[in-house]
Amino acid sequence: MRVLHLNNSGFGHVIPSLGVVEELVRRGHEVTYVTAAGPVAKVEATGATVLPYESRLPGIDLSEYNTADETAALTGIYLTESEEILKAVDKHYEGVPDVISYDLTVYHAARVLGRQWDVPLAQCLPVFASNEHFSLLEKMVEKMGRAELTHPELQSFFRRLTALLADRGQADTDLEDFIGRTEDLNLVYFPRAFQFAGDTFDDRFVFVGPGLAADPTAWTPPADDKPLLFVSLGTCVNRRAGFFRACVDAFRDQPWNVVMAVHEGVDRAELGPIPSNVEVHGWLPNLDVLAHTTVFLSHAGLGSVMGALSREVPLVVVPSSPEDWVNARRVAELGLGKVIRDELPPPARLRAAVLEVDRDKRTRERVARMRADIEASGGGAAGADALEAHAAKRGR
Repeated sequence: MRVLHLNNSGFGHVIPSLGVVEELVRRGHEVTYVTAAGPVAKVEATGATVLPYESRLPGIDLSEYNTADETAALTGIYLTESEEILKAVDKHYEGVPDVISYDLTVYHAARVLGRQWDVPLAQCLPVFASNEHFSLLEKMVEKMGRAELTHPELQSFFRRLTALLADRGQADTDLEDFIGRTEDLNLVYFPRAFQFAGDTFDDRFVFVGPGLAADPTAWTPPADDKPLLFVSLGTCVNRRAGFFRACVDAFRDQPWNVVMAVHEGVDRAELGPIPSNVEVHGWLPNLDVLAHTTVFLSHAGLGSVMGALSREVPLVVVPSSPEDWVNARRVAELGLGKVIRDELPPPARLRAAVLEVDRDKRTRERVARMRADIEASGGGAAGADALEAHAAKRGR
């Protein structure tokens, strides 16, 4: 089976997909993975063939996109990613795949190619799935407000998408269907139990759990037996020196070890003096660190949340983006940790939240149950099974 997987260049979108990709390669399938920049090496480690494209995302600070006006611009940004993906595929991909799997952010490229080649599509979701009972967009709108369809950024997006479809010989495409359709297969990278209204999603949605591919980055845990706080704000919305400084101050001279993954855009000097119980790193193998972690302090990105829950680690989350706020709400509803509703909480508040979660036995029990749900979801094997069955329908 030939699989063409399309994704953007964000770690938070690529990493959840790697478990399925790794399993497809293990089964002997030919997987070509379109991505760019930092994630390329991690995709190559699965054995898939990387087809790179010119991504604009590495130069964009997604922490600046939080209001309705700001997020309206994301429609054009991700359309640009799809346009560049199409250029790369047109130039370098030979033949026709049996199935196209794709990250939801680059649906434009996938749906154009799906029609061009008449091959089945599978959408991949590292975020909450949506149906008539739950809408991720509507939940985000509650936080950020709504951009009207007459917004200049949205009007520009519609014009550009219409022109792209015309250029590809697909001018007769219905835009509403093209943008809003639900694929016959949707791989969701977390367990059904974590999904809002999970029991309302039909068999087009396969909840495979998170992709937990190994990371070869070396890290040595502290030698003592103190509890460990792992702090990470993910790979996109993380240029927050003040937050990391507050974490250092919160646990300075405390009987805890603190391990922080700090974005390269943060000047380490802004963190102040680093005490001996705090480690500051640029990149860490999250799952390895989480295996030794007592409490995880995070921005509530779903990849980070799933990584923690897969290692049975309770959460303290400090969301900033509209999407993170939705994730944090689910963490709170399920009793998997504590939400701090201040993007820059004072050190005393951070410390109190971490200590409260650490002492809460019921939270740990609920986290243990969610870990069992993750393990029961099937992971990469379940995703590979679904893609094989989906591709087989083409020949019937």
